Amino acid sequence: MRNSKFGMRNTLVLKFRISHFAFALLFAACTPTTTRPAFAPMPEALHAVINAPPERVTRFADSLLRADTIRVRFVNLRDAFLETNAFAGTHRLRLWADPDVPGKARVTIEAVYRPSEDPSRTRRDLERAAAPGSAGQLRAEQLFAALKDKLGVTTY
Repeated sequence: MRNSKFGMRNTLVLKFRISHFAFALLFAACTPTTTRPAFAPMPEALHAVINAPPERVTRFADSLLRADTIRVRFVNLRDAFLETNAFAGTHRLRLWADPDVPGKARVTIEAVYRPSEDPSRTRRDLERAAAPGSAGQLRAEQLFAALKDKLGVTTY
């Protein structure tokens, strides 16, 4: 609507418009889903910066664990997360590889065990950090040492 006296509009005119289809396409392309668990690693987990991208670290850890006859329950290279099946009784390993600087990954390896089964509680509630010298902690340290030796480590 124009103001006839001054030739000006009374309403705001948008200079930039986006179509509904383009908005829907943009919204669908930005999916916030991840296959990583909703919890953080335990404080006792092993940490280091490895000289390789997160996907390569995850792939290499997967191949090392499979060669060591530890069954991998879940691995996702895009999310850089790995989880093993229970081994040596009730022990389990989890690996998170987060991007650090280009070409490097901040790696966290968690060794946990479950002392009891309780269907009324979540699996994470029952897990405890593996004790030093236990089978789970030894496997985590071996995997960590192999990653450091093969891919290199950065100390800040």
